[in-house]
Amino acid sequence: MPSRARTLLTALVLTVGLLCAPSVALADALVVVRVQGENAPDGRVVLTARAGGGTFSCQTDEGTCRINGVPGGSYRVEFQPENGESASPRTAMIPPSGTVTLFVSAPAPD
Repeated sequence: MPSRARTLLTALVLTVGLLCAPSVALADALVVVRVQGENAPDGRVVLTARAGGGTFSCQTDEGTCRINGVPGGSYRVEFQPENGESASPRTAMIPPSGTVTLFVSAPAPD
């Protein structure tokens, strides 16, 4: 019976530990990027957290790409086309979870 008591005690300690452990919601957003305009160039989209939380990026293919696991917050958004200069960066708010579509545009040709 000592083995059974040890098993029950271990189960009790694990259960209490799980119930007392703080729970953290790790729900991040899926960002779907779309380049606006007809014959829009492909390029790299870079999201830089304004609060210093990291950088996320994707390479567009036929004007779209996806970035999984982006924490909610304010981001500096830059589109770097494969050919030509980057447009001026802008700021975007990403929600803490769900799917958000982010539209970017290439600078107009001279």
